[in-house]
Amino acid sequence: MASALVCSALVQHVDHPWALAIRLGLVTGVVTAVGTMVNPYIEYYADNLPVRRLGVFGIWLVFCGFLLQSFQYWVELLDVAVK
Repeated sequence: MASALVCSALVQHVDHPWALAIRLGLVTGVVTAVGTMVNPYIEYYADNLPVRRLGVFGIWLVFCGFLLQSFQYWVELLDVAVK
């Protein structure tokens, strides 16, 4: 919340800086709480995956990374209008 208040003070065109700070703090807290509750289940699932399936998942993550990294170049190459 403090960083949101500092940023809104620096920008100086935020209508309601306290409402923004409270909303940002609540969203950050909820996402952190959900991530903390779900993380042990994800770790348990990842620890019990067969080696071959884990390798295939890693390859898919690499392909997704390549796709996301090249997305900006495909948009420019295909002349996609971005608004």
